[in-house]
Amino acid sequence: MKSNIKKYFGEGLLIVFSVLFALFINKSFENRQVNQKKKIAKESILIELYTNQSILRNWKEKHTAIKNRITHVIDGQADSIKTELTKYDYLNLGVLTNNEPLINAILTNTAWESAKTTGIITEFDYETIQKLTHVYTMQEVLAERTIMNILDYYFDTASHDMNNLNKVLTQFQLRFWELTGQEELMITLYKDAIQQIEK
Repeated sequence: MKSNIKKYFGEGLLIVFSVLFALFINKSFENRQVNQKKKIAKESILIELYTNQSILRNWKEKHTAIKNRITHVIDGQADSIKTELTKYDYLNLGVLTNNEPLINAILTNTAWESAKTTGIITEFDYETIQKLTHVYTMQEVLAERTIMNILDYYFDTASHDMNNLNKVLTQFQLRFWELTGQEELMITLYKDAIQQIEK
């Protein structure tokens, strides 16, 4: 009887150990998968941030040049540009943009949205989530509101009243001041977010 109890006890202990070991292996495998997904998500977001940062620097350079041209026209320091503008019976934005598009590339948020959709973002630390949320929210404001505000104003028929050219240019100047200010902020936000992920 005692040997049967020892046998059953030994078998029970072996079963418990086997189950616990299997659970440990399973949990280790799950953790490894989660860590791998987290690593891939962070790498994708990092690539996206670097790409967006490069695009934004290019934007800022172009938009600052446009803002300066508008300011020079308003201040009477760019008569040649003003003369060129008055050749048309509409506001030819190409004169102010040096015949370049206002936006020649778009800022993306695909990696960030994928991380949120898959839920892997819950594995990020709080500070990283906070910085990424801030950068992508501000990026959306810049792309979806500020730039669209400039385009909406340009497509408004009142903006093409050449009799009110100085007023129209002043409105564009204000919008470009806001745009370049936000772009300057975005450069700082990108830098902070990149440093947070890389540390």
